This record gives sequence, C-alpha cells and structure tokens, in this order.
Amino acid sequence: MRKLDHTDHRTRSQRTYKEALQLAMSDRVMLPDHLLTTESGLPSKSHAIRAVYDSYYWAAHSLKARAWLKAVIVFNLMLIGFDTFLDPSLLVPSLVIRGGIVTAILVALRILWGRERNQSVQGASLIAVAATILIEAGALGALGGEALFERYLTGGLFTVATAILFFPIAFSWTIAAVTLATFLYIVMLATGPVTDPVIAVFTGGFYCSAIMTFASTRKAALRSHWKSFKSKVRELRNKETLKQLNSELRLAANLDPLTGVRNRRAAQEETDRICEDDAQDVAFLMLDIDDFKTLNDKYGHAIGDDCIRQVARSIADTLRSCDLVSRYGGEEFLVVLTGANAESAFAAAERIRKSIEQLRIGGAENSIDRTTTVSIGLALRHGNEAPEGTIGRADEALYTAKRTGKNRTVIAPTPEGGVSPSPRQSELQRRKIA
Repeated sequence: MRKLDHTDHRTRSQRTYKEALQLAMSDRVMLPDHLLTTESGLPSKSHAIRAVYDSYYWAAHSLKARAWLKAVIVFNLMLIGFDTFLDPSLLVPSLVIRGGIVTAILVALRILWGRERNQSVQGASLIAVAATILIEAGALGALGGEALFERYLTGGLFTVATAILFFPIAFSWTIAAVTLATFLYIVMLATGPVTDPVIAVFTGGFYCSAIMTFASTRKAALRSHWKSFKSKVRELRNKETLKQLNSELRLAANLDPLTGVRNRRAAQEETDRICEDDAQDVAFLMLDIDDFKTLNDKYGHAIGDDCIRQVARSIADTLRSCDLVSRYGGEEFLVVLTGANAESAFAAAERIRKSIEQLRIGGAENSIDRTTTVSIGLALRHGNEAPEGTIGRADEALYTAKRTGKNRTVIAPTPEGGVSPSPRQSELQRRKIA
C-alpha cells in the first residue's frame, strides 16, 4: 500500500510537472519571451504565471517534503525507545506524545502533500510542523528535567530548520515558520527548567541566528528555482522553434518552388516507400506539356512559368489525397496512383488530360488567351518491379503519345513485351490513337 501511494504521487507529480512546463512554453502572452531572458523575481501581479509556476514547483519538490515527513515519522517513533532508555518514567508520555499525537499530525501532513494544494494550505503545513516539533520537544524535555530539556529543545529547533530547506513553500510562509519556531523556543527556554538561564539565553540566540541563516538560504534557493523554471521554458521554446524551422526546411526541400508540388527527389523517396508493398497496385503516369518550347519561345518565360503552374494545379486538383504528383523535369510531371488497376488508372489519366484542355494560359492581362494540352504515358507496376523500371516504361509510352499525335494517353506494354491484360483498356487506347 505504501509503495502504491508513493507510485501514485510520483505519477501525479510527473504529470503536473510536464503539464505546467507545456502550458508555460506554449502561452507567450502569459509568459513573454523577454521575461525569460531578464533577471526578475516571480511576477506578483500575474496570477496565471504564479498558478503555473506553483504547480511546477510543487511537482518538482513535493517528493522532498514527503520524504522529510516520512523520515521524521520513523525517527520520532525510534526516539520512544531512546526516551525510555534515558528516563523510564517517560515511556507513557513518549508513547502518547510521539507515538500518538505527533505521529498522527505528521502522517496527516504527509497525506496532504500527496496532492497539490493552495499555497496558503502548503504554507500552513510548515507552521504546523514547527509548532508540533517544538511543543513536543519542550513537553518531553520538561518532563525529563533539566538534563534533557535544553537538548530536546535544541534538537527540535534543528529539526524545524531542516524542514525549512525541504518544504516547497513561498518565502513569506518560511519567515512565518521561522518566527514561530524562534518565539516558541525563546518562551520555552525562559519558562522551562534550565540549569543556567544566562547560558541558555546565549545558546538560544546562537541557534535562533542559525535558523535565520537557513531561512536566507531558502530565499536564495527560491530564486534559483525560478531561474531554473525560466531556463527550462526557454529551452522548450527553442526546441519547438527549431523543430518548426526544420519542418519548414524539410518541406521547402521537398517542394518544387515554381509549382508547389513535390520535386523529383522527394517523389523518388515517396515512390520507393509506396513500392515497398509488392501486393499494392500502383500505376505511374508520365505527363509532358505539348509544344511547350514553342509557347516559351513565342511568349516568354513568364507565360511558360504560368502554364507550368496551372498544369500542376490542375493535376493536383484532379487527383485523390492518396495519390502523388511531382514536377519531374522542366515541363514534365510524374503521377503515382495507389490502389489503381488498369481501368481506373486510365480513367484518372483521361480526367487529368481533359481538365488541362480547359485551362486558359496567359489571360487577357498578358494579351494572350490560349489553351494547352498534355501527352500522357501510363504504366502499371508488375510484381516486385523496381519503380525506375515502371517509370521508364511510362516514359516510353509518353514518347509514343507524342509521336502519334499528342494530347492523348498511351498505355505501356507489360515488362515482358505483351499488351495490357484489360480488353476494355486496350480498346480505349486504340480508339484514342485512331
């Protein structure tokens, strides 16, 4: 059960830790970038930042507070035997105070630290620790007489000092706990059974100054934790920015700058991936704009570029989301159709060809308004044929389309030199060539 409780708390704190950092990283309005690079304390007016930081801080340090409480509970129970050894008459009081009252309070506080609480509740828990430990030490020390009183009281003050270092609370609550512990120590020292009041006062002053030093150390630790939080958020934001830049660079490296479709290198990589599955039907279309050189020479590169862009857009708009289009050369395009048989691939090629026939190149603003066409070579991949082989056959079919009149789709023969196995597809091809 104890192990389960510890595991639950660790899981909860890790989740809270990640969520707080993620929120701080993503919300630049709540936590601006300039605040991460300047020396500053925790903004007192921003409740949003404080809430996120408090969650982060609790998640990062609550395990320490619970570990401290567990150690004090165990040590406190062990002291029952020590009390009895020093003075047998302390057995019953020690069982009641240490074993009953104090243990119950410390166990309740440990349970409280199992979840994130309001800052005032967390701060009040240190006040409760200081009061419990000092009163316990004073009560049992007084019952043990002068020989034990000062030692127990000093030990209690030291225990509270260590708690100051381990409890993740705001500095104001640390000061309150130190003030209470010091006050209780001085009052008990002044009213309890001490051997030499003068020495007791000087000793008390020394230990009280020591606990004040612990408090100042705590303040420095709080500043350090805030800097660490900002550093982690800045690191996460830098990583996110770098990730976005890398993604944009990869995208730019994979796209043709003129048309916005994939370039040849990206198409080759994607085609290799698609063809890893030998069981999947894949068809390749090689397209070339008819009489493009004449268009380019007569009207200039600007019109030629506009023609290439419009053709690329028309192809992309005609295809399914699972298909691939790339600019393979100057005015040449490669289309990869996945899950396509002979008839569906031919139908897709014809849709592309007819959609391009509808384009108007140049437009009135350029004193040109003409149509354009494309020739298409279609090849179906057979078995585990290499993509380069299928593309080569599609390219040969493209040249056949060019030689037989342009503005048509020609189907490549199989790798063995035969014709397409689909009678309907062959008939469509013959009609088109005729």
